[in-house]
Amino acid sequence: MRTADKFCDLAGFDPEREEAVVYAHDGSQLTLIEIDGTRSIISGEDYLINVVERFAGGVAQILKRPGHQITISYESSLNTARILDPFVAQQGRRARQKGLSVEALIEEGRTVLEGRARAETILLAAWTRPTAGTPDEVRKEQRENRRAWQALPPARDAQNPYLHLGSIAGPHGAFVRRIMEALGEARLQGRILSPDGQRRRRDLEQIRAAVLYHETPDGWTPYGPGTRRYPGAKEQHDDDVSEFFTPTVARQIMTSNAEATNNMRALDMGGRRYALAVMRMFPSTILPFNRLLETLLESASKTADMPFRVCFHLEALRDADIGFRLKKVVAGLLAFASPTNKNLFRALRELEDVVDKDGEAIVKGRVIATTWTEPGEDPGLLERRRSYLMSGMMTWGEAVISDAPHNPLRALCETVPGMTVKAEVPPGSIAPLGDLAAMLPFHRTAGVFKQGQSMLLTPDGKPVPYEALSAEQLFWLTLIYATPGSGKSVLMNRLNVEFTAFSAGAALPYLAVIDVGVSSSGFIELVRNALPPERRHEAYYVRLLNTADYAVNPFDLGLGRRTPLERERTFIENFLATLLNVSSAEVALLIPRLISRLYQLKSDLEFSSSPSVYQPNVDPELDRIIAHDRIEVSGRTRWWRVVDALMERRLYAAAQRAQRHAMPVLEDLARVLGEPIMAQDFTPELIRSVQRSLEAAIEKFPIFARPTRLDLGEARVVSIDLQDVALRHKSLEAERNNALMFMIARHVYLSKISGFADEIPKMDFPADDAIRAEYVRYWEARYHQVAETPKRLCMDEYHLTGGVETIAKQVKSDAREGRKWGLELILVSQLLADFDTLADMASTVLVLNADSNEIREQARKTFGFDVAVKSALERQVHGPQGRRGANLLARFKLREEERWIVLNNSLGPRMLWALTTKAEDRLVRDELYRRMAVNEALRILAVRFPDGTAIETWGRVAALARFGEDRIAKTIVDQVLGEIMSEAQTPIDRSRTAS
Repeated sequence: MRTADKFCDLAGFDPEREEAVVYAHDGSQLTLIEIDGTRSIISGEDYLINVVERFAGGVAQILKRPGHQITISYESSLNTARILDPFVAQQGRRARQKGLSVEALIEEGRTVLEGRARAETILLAAWTRPTAGTPDEVRKEQRENRRAWQALPPARDAQNPYLHLGSIAGPHGAFVRRIMEALGEARLQGRILSPDGQRRRRDLEQIRAAVLYHETPDGWTPYGPGTRRYPGAKEQHDDDVSEFFTPTVARQIMTSNAEATNNMRALDMGGRRYALAVMRMFPSTILPFNRLLETLLESASKTADMPFRVCFHLEALRDADIGFRLKKVVAGLLAFASPTNKNLFRALRELEDVVDKDGEAIVKGRVIATTWTEPGEDPGLLERRRSYLMSGMMTWGEAVISDAPHNPLRALCETVPGMTVKAEVPPGSIAPLGDLAAMLPFHRTAGVFKQGQSMLLTPDGKPVPYEALSAEQLFWLTLIYATPGSGKSVLMNRLNVEFTAFSAGAALPYLAVIDVGVSSSGFIELVRNALPPERRHEAYYVRLLNTADYAVNPFDLGLGRRTPLERERTFIENFLATLLNVSSAEVALLIPRLISRLYQLKSDLEFSSSPSVYQPNVDPELDRIIAHDRIEVSGRTRWWRVVDALMERRLYAAAQRAQRHAMPVLEDLARVLGEPIMAQDFTPELIRSVQRSLEAAIEKFPIFARPTRLDLGEARVVSIDLQDVALRHKSLEAERNNALMFMIARHVYLSKISGFADEIPKMDFPADDAIRAEYVRYWEARYHQVAETPKRLCMDEYHLTGGVETIAKQVKSDAREGRKWGLELILVSQLLADFDTLADMASTVLVLNADSNEIREQARKTFGFDVAVKSALERQVHGPQGRRGANLLARFKLREEERWIVLNNSLGPRMLWALTTKAEDRLVRDELYRRMAVNEALRILAVRFPDGTAIETWGRVAALARFGEDRIAKTIVDQVLGEIMSEAQTPIDRSRTAS
């Protein structure tokens, strides 16, 4: 067999030009383009319009001229390591930076992905041959290049530095630009594979890996022309000096030879064994590529996940007068076919019509495919895969397919875009470009983000990164619509775990979940137990009660501020409008007046004010600090004076505690309402109505009526459970109650992390330069600390608020302002109506289930998707499907476009155990957490209970004993650990018996 590099036409490249061009031996120029697929879910009809009219129509004029050709391949395999390795390595690196020990979850995540993922690659090679240039100019350049090359010492196998033909560089650049424009017009996502910042050639790496996958390291790149640092030793006594120079690109790519079997049906190369399928005659009926792909993926499941690659060669016809000559041939055939063969007559008439069209091109098309077995797989598997590949392609429109090409290595090289200038093995068929375009493999839905904290899959296994806080999105508002049992808790907790552990930065992000129930408690327990013991206070779970012990004052401001910033005022206005619940148009004017006067009344920087006076024994801890630091206080000392004194000593936590007593409370609002100026400007009926509402609120909500006592301390990852303060029955009063609780929980969290440095000049601090400087120093440091830290606020069970107008306004305000300080908002609801006013603003929408056509139609109206997306929702999104996970429909609104894609959320038993919401399972898990590290606990639970639950074991133990749940959990854990100890001792016991 000839040397393998003889079947690769790539000769060299010019590293100085830093262009995405590779030269063939004859000077032809190649640019490789990677295509991800359609930019969003589209219907079959729209896809055909895009690919036939826009893509094929866009390149038709160029392909009508000789000298240009396109090769397109689709490859699907289980070789996902190059996708997963960097992602998993990044997860591990970021978790370690944060001090989180979650190795068990990272390991399992990779295992789950490996078990379901398929690597998918679509490549397009754009070739321009010397015949595309002006003949005289091309011949002149070729002569000059030959002379320059021949002037050098003989170097038969060296890389020729004189391959560039400027006369075809222009046509090639125009060809590539037109292809990229046509891809864009067809709503297809692709990119030119250009040299990177380190001059690595990913285009050539892709070409080499297609035939030598296991021998091509990640980041491989060939050497360009030039003298080698260490010349080779000459073995022959001749004038050839090839050993002193870099070999051709072909010799650097094809570093392994190939061996064909005796029957020529298989080829061994690079550790793989290949089989080939050649399309001898095009199908009589052109069908889209997804029909073939469905068949091959179904076959893949029968043959241990069959890998395959299908390659299309589209070549411009060579002769300049092809139109005239083809017309003559067609005319002659028509005379023959007319009386005898109606089908042939009709086909020839159609071809004649196409030749006459200016916008259509007639091209020579070829199709060739391959499948293979990987090193270590059963060699006998290849024959089954070859049969399935042949069968699938034969049924794809009734094509004629054969195997055993006379030159299998040449055929294999022709399945790789860019490896050969033109195809020779598959016989060419003349057809309109528009017809062949319908067969091209572009219908796949492209992923949206290049990186992310999470890696999801498409339903058929394509890995898709999911990125929170993407710079590609204008807002960071995520809406999740999920009916009961649709996998909402699992998805949200998984996203929160991965946001916490795998976001950029060395510190934990700021994340709060406002929940109704314990569904987020597993997430908090996981984070808390994964942290070192001295940092476990950074994860905090609190179950809110409507008592003074859990008081949260809605009027609290940032440290040192006497009057609210605009965002703080917006929250207070929305909160008071909800709390007072007065039906009057005037109340919208009254509330801002009340707020302004309230802070004026409690400020120490205003005339005619009445700031709160320090009282001993209100906060014993503060009394101790005041005494220790010798801060002078008396019966007339204002709390603001204490705050400022603590700031001067840089006792920030103490200053924040003291400021709580300087802030106005609801009772102060009653005093403002009673001022004469209010009675002058507003009707007595409105004042009395607001007073009654205020009195009722003070009585009903002690949680809002006192200085703040709920303190999250230094916690960064928080769950605020509203189980005991939220009302689940359906009524307007229940919705108002729940809206208030969600808003106050939001206030507790956001007061810690909101804002950005541009707000500092607007802050109302004392005029004293020294004190003001301390406040400014504090806020500059604080904003610098949190500026780069990712932040997220999740509101689960949002439907319990009934979409109350004021909370929707607050969400919109947070979404607009939060972008400035790095906050993502997530709302989860069982009611689509909650999202009516928020859908347009949402950057991300996730739909987890839509069981009826009525719900799908309502979702379509709410989120504005088309019939194609609705069809995907109906076909593919049906809630959890056992170990296959749960599909979900996702919309990502980017800066310039909107993208829809169906994704799959699949978890292993370790993650299911970590996030379980079942009471019995939580007790078992937490008992094990108390006895060992979280990684070991999750590994043991996953092995002993691989379905992610111990409910059956719980039932058996409970039936045999009569004691409390804690004892049942302890008994189960004792049994599990006892079994492990017994299994560990068994080999020792056997060895003793044998001796």
